[in-house]
Amino acid sequence: MRGRRKLALAVLAIAFALPTAVAIRPALADEEEPDESEPEQKATRKGGPKGPALSPEELAKRRRKILDTLTTDENVLINVSTRELPASPDILNLGRRGAKALARCVSDNVDDGMRSACASMLAKIGDRAALPALQGALEAWDPHVRGAAIEALRAMPDPSSYPGLSKLLGREDEETSNRFLAVRALGALSYAPAVKDLRRMLREAPGDHGDLAVPAFEGIWRSRALLSRAALVDDVAFALRSGRRELVLPAAYASSELRAEGLVPALIPLMQNPDVRVRNRAVFALGKIGSPSATTALVAQIPKVRESRMLNNIAFALERLDPRSFYGTAKGLSEHKQASIRMNTAFVLGDVRRADGLGLLSKALGDQNDFVRVSAVAALGKLDTKEAAPIVERYLDDPNPSLREEAIYSAHALSGGKRSDLLFDKLYSSPRQDTKHRALLALSQAADPRVGPDLLACFENRQCPVDAVDAYVKKTKLEGAAGRLLIQWVRGRTELTELLGQLKPPGGAPLAMSAAEASLAHGDRRGTASALDLFADLGDTSGRARVLEVSKSESVRLRLHGLVAASRLGGVAEDAKIFAEIDNLAQIYLPHASTTLGHVAEPAVRARLLPEIERRKRAPDFAMRAAMANVHLAWDGEAGLPRVLELVGSKEGAERDLALRYLQRDRRAQTTWLLRRALAREGRPEVRDLLRRLVDARGPGQE
Repeated sequence: MRGRRKLALAVLAIAFALPTAVAIRPALADEEEPDESEPEQKATRKGGPKGPALSPEELAKRRRKILDTLTTDENVLINVSTRELPASPDILNLGRRGAKALARCVSDNVDDGMRSACASMLAKIGDRAALPALQGALEAWDPHVRGAAIEALRAMPDPSSYPGLSKLLGREDEETSNRFLAVRALGALSYAPAVKDLRRMLREAPGDHGDLAVPAFEGIWRSRALLSRAALVDDVAFALRSGRRELVLPAAYASSELRAEGLVPALIPLMQNPDVRVRNRAVFALGKIGSPSATTALVAQIPKVRESRMLNNIAFALERLDPRSFYGTAKGLSEHKQASIRMNTAFVLGDVRRADGLGLLSKALGDQNDFVRVSAVAALGKLDTKEAAPIVERYLDDPNPSLREEAIYSAHALSGGKRSDLLFDKLYSSPRQDTKHRALLALSQAADPRVGPDLLACFENRQCPVDAVDAYVKKTKLEGAAGRLLIQWVRGRTELTELLGQLKPPGGAPLAMSAAEASLAHGDRRGTASALDLFADLGDTSGRARVLEVSKSESVRLRLHGLVAASRLGGVAEDAKIFAEIDNLAQIYLPHASTTLGHVAEPAVRARLLPEIERRKRAPDFAMRAAMANVHLAWDGEAGLPRVLELVGSKEGAERDLALRYLQRDRRAQTTWLLRRALAREGRPEVRDLLRRLVDARGPGQE
């Protein structure tokens, strides 16, 4: 008995001697997906059964055996240590089929490193059947295990996790880092009792366990759909007045989205905050709120400003609040004794684009400082008035090269882009490389046929972006471009895949298939996927069998590319296999699946797949709903946007945030137009806030 007691005391001593800090990477459904070629770092802490020493070859066989059994034997990980655990990407490729074994690992393995690793992988898989095991792990002795379980519960937000998280926060002996994670997890639940706790924590003074107000505010903001607007404004105002930078800054960001007039009194004092980010965000928020009561405070702040960014933000805010005050203030600033302020005033007058600035900018052209004059002539090109054109014309041959160059661009802009000859004759022939390069991009944007070969060479030298080449080639049908771009694609420029799929270069299909086989042989999954996509774009139906052969892979994402390519090439039998793979996917791979399906261009294939897409747009899992809604949006913006907007208006923060992230990534002009139209029609205040944020991010603005 005495020997057992000594052993127990030794075990407890080791447990309490373990490191208490925990740094676990969040595993949210809307994160970037991990690169399968770079397995995650394994836990290396000691604990649990060791077993006999194994050679590298024996260890590899052991891992392979475990991996092969993982989907059929849920007990396979119970007596496994971290050194025997297969690589995380290999386990994640099994998707939901491996979740039962991982859940048993969390519950029944005694190696704390293994339990943490299994919990982290469950977070990425997102199978809610594992919730009981993860909720049980909140009682684990090891703080790392508890931390991994908390993060997994945050990735799979469910009200059933509330009691366990609340109990953990109630323990005085809980790690500070885990308390922080638990508060963030509460914020992800979108559950009224959790929001009540968060509001209480926001107002509590920092204690022995650290300041939980910051994650509490984050959770309140994420759960804002559950609060009345008055309550939300009250919480944001409290954070603004808290005097704690970590809390004030996110509250200032929230204010610019919420745009509530009741926040103005709390924002005005922040214009003198010692933190430059807080000052600028407060001014930005005041401009967005648009309350006339802020005008006097903004004007009074101008003499105290000592940085151009702050001055610009105040000017933009005043222009929105009271144009008369703005131009009165701008007149004084345009005569300021410091040239840098006069220069920035000209910049702001151009960016607001009103014709009212014409007089002040014309006067600035007589400034003694060349930088002010250059800023003024550039600003004139942005004004919404043709009266600026004759003023700019006077400087087309100015001896100052910088002033002359900006005058030429302004004249081109004021003509509606019809002065290409001016750019070509005066700037494109310049011996200065930076001048010629800028002219090249401007002329390519104007689809000038004279610069095509140089634009291709610029892209080949990695000095011009693919977007410039894409737009130019589509407008001009440049002869020989498809072949040259195909060569660049073969050399690894996979960003050309979509463009080449539209150009359909002769001989591209055999080359794409050879590239797929070569990439596969070298273990380049990204290159293989790109080649399969291009082969499908080129429509060579005779190669469907080779596509399926190439796509036989342990990588689920590569298999998915192959199945989608085969389906596009007439493989109706592959349709069901596509959705079988998608239904089993780890949660973090769903965005990749959404992008892969969104690439399908053939109307007949879309029509075949759409019923299953529609069914999954209403799936129980929020990540599936958002991914499939995004596919439909990619195929048909008009028909697909209503469901996406439903998700944006969801009471579930995780669902709403994921839908917003998909929309943020979609930079197509059509999507921008649809969002602007939706904003004009939207009646729900909280959804209007979110749509306005998306629309603002796509247009010019200051911050």
